[in-house]
Amino acid sequence: MAKIASIKENYLFSRLYAKGKRQAAKNVVVYVLPNFKTAETKLGITVSKKLGGAVQRTRARRLIREAFRLLSVEQAFAKPYLIVVVARSSLFRKDRKMGEVKADMAYCFSKLGVLAEKEV
Repeated sequence: MAKIASIKENYLFSRLYAKGKRQAAKNVVVYVLPNFKTAETKLGITVSKKLGGAVQRTRARRLIREAFRLLSVEQAFAKPYLIVVVARSSLFRKDRKMGEVKADMAYCFSKLGVLAEKEV
């Protein structure tokens, strides 16, 4: 299993918020910007402290990370991107399943056009 490259630098988050394309869904908001510096797609996850305690925030990050991993295994990205996923308050419900988060992220990625076309 390949490790997901993560965004750690604050200036990259700021650049994505300012210049990136965004798409909102029920559970997440996705910001996307092409990555010209490296040849890999990088993921950043933000979860506000206002939404829950440490356990809930960690669970939200795990759900987002696993949904991203499954989507990247199923379908490749068209080119390298910087992606920031922001958790919304509906993600913090106890009955929220990973499949719902994956569906929301797939919807956002398809609307933003970051996934490569499937070959038939």
